[in-house]
Amino acid sequence: MLTTEDNKTVIHIPSALRIVGIIAGIWGTLVVLLATIAYLSAQHQDFSILTTYLSDIGATAGWPQITFNAGTLIAAPIRYLAILLLILRLGQLGAGSAFIAATLLIAFVSTSGTVIMTAVPYNVSATVHKIGIPLYFFGVVILQTMIGIKEWSLKDIPRILPSLSFLLVVVYFLFAILIGCYERGIVSRDTPVIWEWLAFFFSIIWILTQSILLGKKDGVK
Repeated sequence: MLTTEDNKTVIHIPSALRIVGIIAGIWGTLVVLLATIAYLSAQHQDFSILTTYLSDIGATAGWPQITFNAGTLIAAPIRYLAILLLILRLGQLGAGSAFIAATLLIAFVSTSGTVIMTAVPYNVSATVHKIGIPLYFFGVVILQTMIGIKEWSLKDIPRILPSLSFLLVVVYFLFAILIGCYERGIVSRDTPVIWEWLAFFFSIIWILTQSILLGKKDGVK
């Protein structure tokens, strides 16, 4: 990942992306897994991905809240670094400087939303928690759309990568629509739950797939 050329340390972006992206994916999975185990250990035997929101785990006092919130706060900068490397890698493959600047800014906004939502659970301050929701949601949707479109336009990038980006956008939109329907009393509280879990699962698959496939070619620095 690091080499020395002309007495200068050079970061090989593909290798760095592969390493950081895999760490981000594994860490995100581990945090949710451990937080869920802590949630079950706290006598919440009613847990189900059909009825339990991730935010329910993060709002449960004790180890579920500590594990989920602390783990997510640690995950936020790791994921941002992975996305930064991904964007720089796309720059190596032909994406312009305007795309790089715009997507890095949007990624920062989305990450800020994650930090706000996690640092202030809804049972502590619903108002502050809800400030982070649109930052995170719109940040992810816009970022994934931009990355998907750019990847689709670049040569030698497997179609699975932009397809995963577009799929993630669809899942997030469905989740948001169902949340809106729940708040209007159209659907039950449980209806959107599975879509939040799907958004999480697909986001892990997305970061791992992007990192592994785009991290294969080490010839470009």
